[in-house]
Amino acid sequence: MITTLIERETEPILISDLTWREFKAVEQLIERLGLSLSFLDGVLEIRKMLL
Repeated sequence: MITTLIERETEPILISDLTWREFKAVEQLIERLGLSLSFLDGVLEIRKMLL
């Protein structure tokens, strides 16, 4: 399941049911985009880093 909230930039994108290997692949793909990643119990949270 993917939840996206375009209207509010401060809301995270949540992706559930990921494996650690999938998380590491995503991490490598977006590490330079200024995003903050959190991963716990198969749920990936992606947030825009606030400046």
